[in-house]
Amino acid sequence: MIGRQRQVIALVVLCLAFGVPVIALSGTPAATYTQLGSSALACAAAALCAAAARRATGGTRGGWALVAAGCLSWGVGNFYWSWNELVVRAEVLFPSYADAGYLLFPLLGAVGLWLISGWSSVGTRLTVLLDGMIAGSALFVVGWVLTVRSVWRAGADSPFAFVVSMAYPISDIVLATIAVLLAARTRRGGRGVVLLLVLGLAGMATSDVLFALDTSAGSYYTGQPSDAGWFIAFSACGAAGWLATRRPMVLNDTGLTTRRQILLPYVPFGLAVVVAAGQTVAGLGPRVDTAEAVALLAGMILILLRQLSTLLHNSTLARRLEHQAYHDPLTGLGNRALFVERLEVALAAGMPAAVVYLDLDDFKMINDSLGHDAGDAVLRTVGDRLRACFGEPDTVARLGGDEFAVLTGRVDGLPEQAERLLAGLREPFEAGARTVPISASVGIAVADGSTRPEDLRKNVDLAMYAAKGRGKNTYALFEPSMREGFDRELTLRGELRRALADDALHVVYQPIAGLRVRRVTGVEALARWDHPQLGSVPPDVFIPVAERAELIGELGVLVLRRACAEFAAWAGAPGRYLSVNVSPLQLIDPRFPGQVAAALAEAGLQPRQLVLEVTENVLADESEVIGTLTRLRATGVRVAIDDFGTGYASLRYLHRFPADIVKIDRSYVHEVARDPAAKRILGTLWQLFDAVGLTAVAEGIEDEAQTAMLIELGCDLGQGFHLGRPAPLAANSFLENAPLLR
Repeated sequence: MIGRQRQVIALVVLCLAFGVPVIALSGTPAATYTQLGSSALACAAAALCAAAARRATGGTRGGWALVAAGCLSWGVGNFYWSWNELVVRAEVLFPSYADAGYLLFPLLGAVGLWLISGWSSVGTRLTVLLDGMIAGSALFVVGWVLTVRSVWRAGADSPFAFVVSMAYPISDIVLATIAVLLAARTRRGGRGVVLLLVLGLAGMATSDVLFALDTSAGSYYTGQPSDAGWFIAFSACGAAGWLATRRPMVLNDTGLTTRRQILLPYVPFGLAVVVAAGQTVAGLGPRVDTAEAVALLAGMILILLRQLSTLLHNSTLARRLEHQAYHDPLTGLGNRALFVERLEVALAAGMPAAVVYLDLDDFKMINDSLGHDAGDAVLRTVGDRLRACFGEPDTVARLGGDEFAVLTGRVDGLPEQAERLLAGLREPFEAGARTVPISASVGIAVADGSTRPEDLRKNVDLAMYAAKGRGKNTYALFEPSMREGFDRELTLRGELRRALADDALHVVYQPIAGLRVRRVTGVEALARWDHPQLGSVPPDVFIPVAERAELIGELGVLVLRRACAEFAAWAGAPGRYLSVNVSPLQLIDPRFPGQVAAALAEAGLQPRQLVLEVTENVLADESEVIGTLTRLRATGVRVAIDDFGTGYASLRYLHRFPADIVKIDRSYVHEVARDPAAKRILGTLWQLFDAVGLTAVAEGIEDEAQTAMLIELGCDLGQGFHLGRPAPLAANSFLENAPLLR
């Protein structure tokens, strides 16, 4: 901040220094040539302001372009004056073509500054217009006392010449008014540009006023000291344009009125009153004349209108702030504050009330794989579909993140309403070239006569978690027994966090074997959790808990590192591979490929020795997940599709999915020995996998009959309790659990 201030101060000093040569050369034969310097400065300022226009956007671009055009017109007009005076040696009449160029500067500059200031809303424009008229009337009084009255009384050779003479000080008043308004709206840190513009306008006004007075009196000559203001003006405008290309102005767009804006109308008007009264009290001039009186009266009326405008603006702002306080800016729905307030009112009044609570399934995956813009678009779409399903007088709210809630007094038929809602959410959503599936878990809770707001919110939370536990994309009505399940969920989450911190989980391994030769070709690592009080917690219990508690990444890395280390230390590892299960949530973590590489390096394993198993649901995601798997395969790590046939079973994805192995789900294997249809399906699948270059592994083999039938179908690899149960990779003990293998 200090460096910026010093830079602005240095620019101000430099601009003031440009006026020194004019004062020094005044009265010398070289004085007439100073006009060429001011023309050159005006053209240079035009170039710098044009550069600011190229860097700007929106209305600011046009504003700087107009300021540049104004500087150029002044420079061209001054060149015309200099040409006649220095080359043609002819007297320049007043007014002349040069005056057209001069007066275009305040006209274009005023419009340009207005555009740069960015006043857009109707309320803002009205306030700014009133402030400008108040400041303009005040500056008119000051200008009338100091300059304009003298020009008025001096008259001119013709009415047109008189109008042109008056145009100089009046146009400067207009420019000064807009500059003051712009300065009031500029934030701290972005005032350097405005300060330079104000300096330039002050220099221009000084020279224009003295020029008008001297021209009216017939005493003006080129190169007099008052011309220094024009040098300062255009050097300051050029410096402002240069600074704007490096540090754009920052304007107040909050809708709140700053202290400077509050004082803006009154300071210049107070100055006008002091000037008008001072000339009479001190005997420095005549009494207040008609022009001053009219301007002062107009200013007082405008101040009253300004007060009324402020009251209306504050009322509108209060309504806007109240709306913002109770509504979500992304979806336009009510927010948590509105929802809670209306829920409390409804229950306090004893009105029938039910809450429908909705949490999007796997929304984090959408956000991480497609980006937050796509995630925001999904949230807006969900909001629109909720509004379409629940209309007035229901309260539809976004509670935060991907959580939505509906407060309704129509407590009958809620299950059917939930079904319609889920069906509406399942309609495809297009995110660019991608089709994004949307689903949600919905909880429903109905209040009775004694339900408190916090109890109803807790009940609907429990119902929603019950819906997620049933496989997501469904709904659940609250039942008192759900409280036990919720308490168990909280307990498991806490104990799992503690187990991960204490490194209390361990890994067992199940063999993957060749069915014909009965030889172990690989092992699958399986996480196990033995709790001192809870006993053995099954993986199908604690792994979903880890995903819901966002602990799956930590759990997955722990299993991966431990499995790699234990497999590398196992004497039977050479010639065999290690297979590790991976959650889809791990695959959208940008750190995951590095974690895999680190685990392999720590254990001293080759990437080819590791197989990562992913569920076939990831086939539906062709973006981040597929990209992560492709990068991992490029390093030599292999990929297996686990539980094929239970999830996103779309065969059209197989030929482009980055996989090496397909593991057929146990549900197909169980029926193969006694169901001809299952046998034909497996036979067809094996031909398909062979055609696309995938190695097939049959899961869940439990007896010799299944083994024989799979061999007959051409299946070479299998896994199941018949071949070997999960066990540690301890020396001389692993294969004891697999007596049929070697």
